[in-house]
Amino acid sequence: FSTMSSPKHVALLLAGCGVYDGSECTEAISLILHLERHGCTFDTFAPNKDQYHTVDHTTGSATEEPRRNVMVESARIVRGKIQDIKEFDITKYDAVVAPGGFGAMKNWCSYAIDGADKYKIDDDVKKMLTDCLDAKKVLALTCIAPMLLPKIKPGLKFTLGKIAGDNFPYAGTATDAISMGANHVECDNKDIVVDEENKIVTCPAFMQDGKFYDVYVNIGMLVDKVVTMM
Repeated sequence: FSTMSSPKHVALLLAGCGVYDGSECTEAISLILHLERHGCTFDTFAPNKDQYHTVDHTTGSATEEPRRNVMVESARIVRGKIQDIKEFDITKYDAVVAPGGFGAMKNWCSYAIDGADKYKIDDDVKKMLTDCLDAKKVLALTCIAPMLLPKIKPGLKFTLGKIAGDNFPYAGTATDAISMGANHVECDNKDIVVDEENKIVTCPAFMQDGKFYDVYVNIGMLVDKVVTMM
């Protein structure tokens, strides 16, 4: 069902296809389903460049050959309807949303390779997020994707889950964000965090070990809030 009198148009950013080298598929599809539940339309974007590497999701082993393209792999999730991120124009959209997955930290930036001290963001990804914030459009990021934000603007409010706990295996990411001056708010995947001033919505999703349906519901909470802010 739609909760809006007129459809809102959203940009979805992807980093490939698969949690270990691209976008987390459950998170990506959950974003799409909840956007459509609210009657939103969307276009999908990805960097048109080689992935950092390709991971065999059955073994965890990585290889650099053969090379795979981030945009081509992302197209798998959206039945081929993908655009080069260089074509993104913020004036056409009411919000930008992005799922997590290690590809967010390998293909959108180099955090997974270089760590908190040295990582850099892809120029086109940085422009997309900066344009969104500057235009006061809504920005929604799930899972590990908010780790992009400390390199966009200091002091932004967001969550990467919790800084400790057996079911938070990537808690060190939150600690890194805090060390970089982020206004990090701890929460589990039954809640979201909202930066009202900067119109940013984030949720832990698979930063917490949990069931697929729990992540779907968590992202539904995020999209529900996004819709009220557009």
